[in-house]
This record gives sequence, C-alpha cells and structure tokens, in this order.
Amino acid sequence: MGEERQELLDAFYHQHGPCCAGCDWWHSLNSRAGECRRTAMIPGADRPAPLGIVGASLALGAGHAMTPREHVCGEFKDGFDWRGLPPAYLRRIGAPTALIAQAQEGPRHGE
Repeated sequence: MGEERQELLDAFYHQHGPCCAGCDWWHSLNSRAGECRRTAMIPGADRPAPLGIVGASLALGAGHAMTPREHVCGEFKDGFDWRGLPPAYLRRIGAPTALIAQAQEGPRHGE
C-alpha cells in the first residue's frame, strides 16, 4: 500500500499545489492525514486538533501535530527532484508538462 499511497499523495499535490501532501516535513499516516515534523513534539491530546478531532477515545502519546493533506502553512518545503522519476509516473500524477519534459531529457551534468 505504501507505493499506492504515495502516488495518491503525489497526485493530490500536483493537482492542488503547495500543501502538506507535497511537503518534505510531512510524513503520511494514511492517504488523507499525516504528521508535520517541522515543529517540536506536542502533548498527545493536542496532536489531532488540526484534524478537527477533540476528545479522541484512543489515548495518543506525545508526538507531532497531525494535519490533513490539504493543509497549507508558511513552512512548506519541496526539495525533491521530481525529474528523477519516470515520465510515465509523472504523467499519471498530473505533474506539469515542463517537468515531464525535463524528466525525459535525463540527468544533467553538474547538478
């Protein structure tokens, strides 16, 4: 399921632009939510608050804030080199045409 989940998140990111789904700081828990590891850990009771969950019946331990994939904040970072992925994959996830063309050109020397 890991590869399918990643493809869903990559497609969401390329459809919606900068958001948690495409952020280097974010680690998915499933295809809709994950943890933002950019900031310090917080108490377990506070972790699911950004998802709109208050008073969860399952006790959560301390950890990073959970956010939905569509969340946008000022800490967004995408340092991934998308050009290294196969052009067919980039087309499937709806990557920009210019990025697909760069991937087809192959590796560049000096980068």
